[in-house]
Amino acid sequence: MDNGTARIRDCNPSGTVQIVDTMWDHNGTLRVTVREMIGEVDPPACRLRQARRLARRAIMYPEDTRSSAVVRRFYADGSTHWTFAVSRND
Repeated sequence: MDNGTARIRDCNPSGTVQIVDTMWDHNGTLRVTVREMIGEVDPPACRLRQARRLARRAIMYPEDTRSSAVVRRFYADGSTHWTFAVSRND
């Protein structure tokens, strides 16, 4: 992490979720894909909360985040992935 901002390959403190991709879209929303590291097809709800929290840290000043909606959920490479659309109040 640089200046507290999470980057690709960063994990949460417990190592259960990891950022695998980030991309800005045309609306100025950051798309963050986070994977579940344990390899469960249907991880518990707490894992989604952990993934969302990590995705929000991928944008500077996460405390100013307006929303972090799940826009895609898929299973690949032996684990569940979520893509979040993280947007800020501007």
